[in-house]
Amino acid sequence: MIPQSISLVERQLLINQCRILSVIADEKERDLCEKRIEILEKGYTGLYPKVFSNLYEEVPMSVYSEISDIMKMYSRINESIRLLPDADRELLDLASLEFEGFDQDNGMHYYMMSYLVDRMDEHAEYKGRELKSHKNNSLIKYNRMLSVYFEYEKAKKLQYSSPDLQKFIDEVKSLAADNQQ
Repeated sequence: MIPQSISLVERQLLINQCRILSVIADEKERDLCEKRIEILEKGYTGLYPKVFSNLYEEVPMSVYSEISDIMKMYSRINESIRLLPDADRELLDLASLEFEGFDQDNGMHYYMMSYLVDRMDEHAEYKGRELKSHKNNSLIKYNRMLSVYFEYEKAKKLQYSSPDLQKFIDEVKSLAADNQQ
C-alpha cells in the first residue's frame, strides 16, 4: 500500500537514497530520482504513488500458505494417481482434478505461483505449463478439494486409493452442480 503520509525522518532517508542512486544512475534514471527527491522534499503526498511506482502490494502470508497447501495436495494426488492400476484410473474422472492454474484477474495467487515456479524453481512439475486459469472459480475448486486434503492429512493418509480420489472428484462435481443452480 502506498503511504498517505511519511514521517520527516523516513522522507529524509528516502531522499538520501535517491541522491545516492542519482549519482550512479543513467540520465533517464537520474531525472526520475530528482523528481522523487522533489516530491519527498516538498511532501507532495498526492504524488507519493510516483515515488513508490515500482512497488507492488505485499502478498499476505495467507496467500503463500494457501498456494503451498494446494501444491502439496496436488503432489499427493498426482503421486497417488501415478501409482493406481490402469483399471482403477479408467473408472475415475481424473480430468476433473486437473490443476487449472490461478485466475490472473482475481488476486495474487497467479503472480505468486508464477514467481515460485519461474524464479524460485519451486514446483518444477509446473515449469513451462500454463499457470493462468481461464476459469474464475479455480480457487473455489481448490478450496473444496483442500477440505478433503486436510481431512486426509489429519488421518495421516500419505497415499490415496480410488475411493479417496473419488471423494476429491465428488467435491469438484458438487461445485459444478452448485454453479448450475
